[in-house]
Parts: sequence; C-alpha cells; structure tokens
Amino acid sequence: MAEGGRDHPSQMVALCPNCHAMKERGAARAALRSVLLDVARHGHNLWHVGSVS
Repeated sequence: MAEGGRDHPSQMVALCPNCHAMKERGAARAALRSVLLDVARHGHNLWHVGSVS
C-alpha cells in the first residue's frame, strides 16, 4: 500500500518478523516481493475457486 498497491487478499501474505524485514530491507527484496506476490495470487485463486459452489 505504501507504494500504491491495493489492500486486497490477492496481494497479501502473512510473514514472520524476520521475513518481513527481508522483504523490506534485504539485499534481494525485489525478487522476494515478486515471489511473495505470486504466492499471494496463487493462494487467493485457490481459495476463491474452492469457495464457489
């Protein structure tokens, strides 16, 4: 959200404090953010498809 992103489950992943610090300040943060966004989208899609009856 700080960089203009949406506050939406398809872009959210729960992180422990250490992983959050790596996402924000780690040397490979851009790559990690990309992977986490893919994980969030995939999980959201699985949940969304599974909830439709």
